[in-house]
Amino acid sequence: MKRLFCLLAPALMLMAASTNGYAQDNVLSDAEKEAGWNLLFDGRTLLGWNPRGGGAEWGVEDGTITAVAGRGPSYIGTTQGFVDFHIKVDFWTDEGHNSGIFVRGPANPGARVSQSTFYEINIADTHRSGFTTGSIVDKKVFEPAPKTAGKWNTMDITANGRDISVTLNGEKGLEIQDSTHYSGVVVLQVFGQGRVRFKNIKILEID
Repeated sequence: MKRLFCLLAPALMLMAASTNGYAQDNVLSDAEKEAGWNLLFDGRTLLGWNPRGGGAEWGVEDGTITAVAGRGPSYIGTTQGFVDFHIKVDFWTDEGHNSGIFVRGPANPGARVSQSTFYEINIADTHRSGFTTGSIVDKKVFEPAPKTAGKWNTMDITANGRDISVTLNGEKGLEIQDSTHYSGVVVLQVFGQGRVRFKNIKILEID
């Protein structure tokens, strides 16, 4: 009987984890695979990503893309570009951090990364111009202003033609119509102070 319990224990633990809604990081669910989602980060390497300038050293730690802020902003971007898409990203920052997710910008690693060359969806609980976390810098403010530092959060960005929307932790905070940028790569930023981490970076291209 004791031997039987030992053999069954791992299976019982797996069933309990499934019942509790546990989801493994950096892995697509069966439903996501069927819907056509793709992983942009495999949880182990920076395959598919290129540094885009700045002094911070990007790396992989505990299943996350991570870097510590240096003297100025630093960036890492996908090698693949996209047109219309829905992207989901989990992020965690230290207090006082000013990070961001940039979309639809130039693929050239030497090209400038800014709110004029990309759409910048900010990650900063304080911002001198009011474009706090979830806001599209110089376009529209995410409301209500969230508090995200020191915990895991999920950002959902949809870009379909001129229609762009941002959802944070399940709450849609803004929608805009804009034709400044129509395609390009995805870039992550480290800036401000402390560390930033990203994981579960998934994209669904829209036909």
